[in-house]
Amino acid sequence: MAINKGQSEVVTFVMLGGVVVALVGAAYMWGAPLTEKRSSLAESESTVAFFNALDSRIQQIAQTCTGTCIESIDISPKGVFSSFNYEQYYKGLGAGMANELNNSIVLNVTAARNVYALDRWIGINTGNLQWYANFGEKEGVTMVRMIKTPRSEYEAVYKLWYREVDTPNKGFLIELETGPVKSATSGRITITYTGRFVITSGAANGKDLEISRLRVDFT
Repeated sequence: MAINKGQSEVVTFVMLGGVVVALVGAAYMWGAPLTEKRSSLAESESTVAFFNALDSRIQQIAQTCTGTCIESIDISPKGVFSSFNYEQYYKGLGAGMANELNNSIVLNVTAARNVYALDRWIGINTGNLQWYANFGEKEGVTMVRMIKTPRSEYEAVYKLWYREVDTPNKGFLIELETGPVKSATSGRITITYTGRFVITSGAANGKDLEISRLRVDFT
């Protein structure tokens, strides 16, 4: 059966429409994951900047306070913040058996895409993740790991963890203790200096260990 000019134009239009729909679908299929990953990266960079600011305030109190000192920072990242005590390091368990979240401030947040390796801690501000380090290396270690949930979603776990740093003559450690409220999604993180003391021969290198103790409150 012959196809007249009008019918031919309709067929051509339908075919072109199908091609356009296919191209749009392909663009969305490839473009959506890329957009989600860029969004996740931007959120991660913002979260890391927040942890850098928090660490700076903690370090300032720990190093300079000699009386009553309080610092606070507004919670801006989305997610659940939690704080964890220092205590398990001093119960004879050894560093390898201590709680992995011990002596840290942690953020759990959902993520559209996995922008870090799954199921293992990645150091963000240092590659040295040992439980103690030489003085001059990071005392406050910012780390992250990605988790895939049973619902096939992603969760990022950020951790600001404090470890011992040693000079040839002395060791230093910031110890965190949690306040009455141990987690929050909004408000402020308040850091209060509660004292400084020395444990004789308590450092990893056998020297005296100077400890600055700070309380973490969510208000």
